[in-house]
Amino acid sequence: MIIGISSFCWECFNETSQTKEDYEQLKIELNSDVDFEVELNDENLYEFICPKKHRSLTQLQEQKFEILFDIASLALIDGYTKEAVSSYSSSLERFIEYCILIISLKNSVTVDSFIKTWKQMANQSERQIGAFLILFLQEGIANRIEENRSAFRNKVIHKGYVPSSKEAIDYGQYVMSFIQNTLKDLNQTSSEFLQQAMHIHLTKNGDKLPGNVRLANASMPTIISLRSVQSIDYGKVSLIEALDSVKKKWVL
Repeated sequence: MIIGISSFCWECFNETSQTKEDYEQLKIELNSDVDFEVELNDENLYEFICPKKHRSLTQLQEQKFEILFDIASLALIDGYTKEAVSSYSSSLERFIEYCILIISLKNSVTVDSFIKTWKQMANQSERQIGAFLILFLQEGIANRIEENRSAFRNKVIHKGYVPSSKEAIDYGQYVMSFIQNTLKDLNQTSSEFLQQAMHIHLTKNGDKLPGNVRLANASMPTIISLRSVQSIDYGKVSLIEALDSVKKKWVL
């Protein structure tokens, strides 16, 4: 999946008088109205090197479950139903991890302790679901896990079943509703820790940066759109409507 990041270089700008005119001129020189294309990666770090060899890095603000959901949707649009179900499932798994982090933060668990404990269940989805269920039971938040969905997911991923478009859309809608409705609950009960988890996502790359390299944040529209969770219209668009919107965007 190819995404676009800014091709503006702030190091070049620092070498100017830093006026508005300098900024506009540099935008023209670097053709910054056109994004620099990079391939989506797992590290969430994207490099741009300007003509003067200044190096800058950009990270996306979006959470991994948001990106995975969009990857699944693009696969579905292209007719790859099996790949779509697999990525929708991965999106749900990463969202469950995100939820457990939020409630853990709410219970005064440190990030280091969370990471250390998570490593013991990182490869065991049943343990993750169990932790999620108990924590949400204690929080009084609705359990939206449907057991028959796990059977369908395992059939597709482990048994080679090729789902129909209707089945893939139905599964994707389940995941989309699960995530958006749960986020609305968390926004009501644990808003402070929802924001804290977002901040952790944006700061975790700090130790990976070489010296004197600027890190910028970028954002891209996603179907799940965590940033829109406080909107009264959040979660009212169906997956089919979202897919139609994505199709139109790509056609344009």
